[in-house]
Amino acid sequence: MLNGSHRHRRLRAWTAVLALGSLQLLQACKGILDVSLPGKVPASALTSPGLSTTMVNGVQADFECAFSEYVHDTGLWSNELLNSSANGEVVGWGARLSTNDNGILPCQNAAATLGNYALYVPLQTARVQAETAITVLDGFTDADVPTRALLTTTALVYAGFSYALLGEAYCQVATGPEPLITPAAALALAEARFTRAITMAATLNNATLLNAARVGRARVRLDLANNAGAAADAKLVAPSTFAFNATYSTQPVRRFNTTVAAGTINAHESIAPEYRGLTVGTAADTRVPVVKDSRTNGQDGITPLWIQKKYVALDSPLPLATWDEAQLILAEAEPASAVAAISAVRAKYSLPAYMGTGASTDIQEERRRTLFLDGHRIGDMLRYGIPFATGKNQKGVSYGNLTCLPLPPSETNGRT
Repeated sequence: MLNGSHRHRRLRAWTAVLALGSLQLLQACKGILDVSLPGKVPASALTSPGLSTTMVNGVQADFECAFSEYVHDTGLWSNELLNSSANGEVVGWGARLSTNDNGILPCQNAAATLGNYALYVPLQTARVQAETAITVLDGFTDADVPTRALLTTTALVYAGFSYALLGEAYCQVATGPEPLITPAAALALAEARFTRAITMAATLNNATLLNAARVGRARVRLDLANNAGAAADAKLVAPSTFAFNATYSTQPVRRFNTTVAAGTINAHESIAPEYRGLTVGTAADTRVPVVKDSRTNGQDGITPLWIQKKYVALDSPLPLATWDEAQLILAEAEPASAVAAISAVRAKYSLPAYMGTGASTDIQEERRRTLFLDGHRIGDMLRYGIPFATGKNQKGVSYGNLTCLPLPPSETNGRT
């Protein structure tokens, strides 16, 4: 447990994040997040029914910033991306040596941060924001907030994905001053949030949120070895074009697609050799569009630069829940459906039909390709027991022995 002083410091820190984070950072968002605020607003104003939409927009804004960093950072950690930078932090993170997991970019709302990997604090901020929004909205009536059900469902979906990402990537999970919980416990919390979201979205007849919550619950149920439950949810996701995306913009920095900014534009990461030139039979695998860049080498001047074409601009969206993923969940959770499900995904990308038997190794490979740079690889490697890179990388830097992401010292100091 935390001692008294550490507990109070952490609670004050999270309160400061809640008070200043989403309100200050919503000002330059676009589209669904387009909110204009007249300077700083007291945190107490978030409990005003009239600011309920702003509060949930803040949840989305915080989550999307965290998710962009999650996709990029875990892509480097799990060797979808290959370090091509001279920056020491990129070198250390790419070799799984660094535990410096706070960061100053791109989610600048985190206080007292260090380094360039802004993954942990933004993701926890999004989780806390979502949970706070749910609690606040539950205290209102429909008369107070006519859109309360829709806003609550939205917050539940983002809460569910926040817990899911923490549970899939981290060795332990912190949910407050209480003792740390296991990844499985975090995934169970995600399932509970998705379950409530499914019920509410069905009542609202909101197909987008319903599909997103079904994919999310199928995902965590698969993680928790509830194959029957995962298959049941996955079967209900339709149509094949369904995608629930995290949105991005060309301004400000915190709204960038980080994978594009850091890799494609600034050449700090190349694409790992295992993702170059992939084919299905003799056909190029269109799920993994990777090309050799004209700049020859990355920012370090020595690593051949290969770039991905899945996300082509700073404002390219990132898929958070898709029909593709639902089909691959079904393939794994219900072996009798594996061949048809894999073939259906391939057909969507105009690739040759799957001729295998649905073996686990085949499903893992289909996931590796279909979900390339979508934030799934670290969770898959940990769940399947896929070995992380060992030996030395292309620069002669030895890989560390970290696999799951450790909590930063700022979270573990003072706990017993």
